[in-house]
Amino acid sequence: LFLRIGGTGSSRSRCLRFSLRHKPAPGAYPVSEVVDLVGIVALEARKGRRPALEEGAVWGMPALRAGVPAPPGLREARLRRRTERAAAALARAGVRRVLAAEDFPLWPVLEAAGLRPVETEPFCQAMAVPLALAALRRARILRAQATVALAGQRVSRPLFAAAEALCPQVRRLVVDVPGEGEELAAWLREEYGAAVLPPGTAADVTACFGPAGGESGDAVLRLYGPAPQLDGLRLLPEEGTLPPGLAPLPLLALLWECGRLRPEQIRIFPA
Repeated sequence: LFLRIGGTGSSRSRCLRFSLRHKPAPGAYPVSEVVDLVGIVALEARKGRRPALEEGAVWGMPALRAGVPAPPGLREARLRRRTERAAAALARAGVRRVLAAEDFPLWPVLEAAGLRPVETEPFCQAMAVPLALAALRRARILRAQATVALAGQRVSRPLFAAAEALCPQVRRLVVDVPGEGEELAAWLREEYGAAVLPPGTAADVTACFGPAGGESGDAVLRLYGPAPQLDGLRLLPEEGTLPPGLAPLPLLALLWECGRLRPEQIRIFPA
């Protein structure tokens, strides 16, 4: 896919040869078309052997909760069997994605039943700019004096968007992407007059969109993989509260995905 920047015949028109995969923006479709029935698995300190299923909602999203009896002292083998029953019941009900506590220990049991966690990588990469700026604020570094690096294996759509949004806001930008990064850096210099420095330059904050050699700096945001690492930053909705007992990041990712929360409605705090 070629991305043409600038008007036809313009001296600033150029094609960037980036593989930008199309993905509908969050909120582009009605919630029912984006989010299927979501499951919740909770370990409960109560007696009993069978999981209890209960219909409900999380921030207005339909959810099916499976409470698994897990009294203190329960043997691991029994806990696994009870979790297997809960996972099978959720799968029969049409659940495909599940929310759970941050320290939930039995994801392999859920995955064996065809259930999976909510992916957080797209959400974290969409939040790359506010996360980088929050890391600068935490370090008390002014934007006008800051150097921010963007690193990855390719110029993805989120990395391109972050570069375009950041270059007018910080003093220096580093694009550390093998091959494609040089073309993006040249375009940023031409389009915005941005000070884009070569890979390997020391940065105050590095936002990584994939495994890369440039994962260095005072603050490193690893915005990829099944468990992104946000360097001690945590995200919360500006208004309202999240239900207790659920890992916040997957829930926020789900709310963002279905358009119930926009990036500007999310606040970032040091952990």
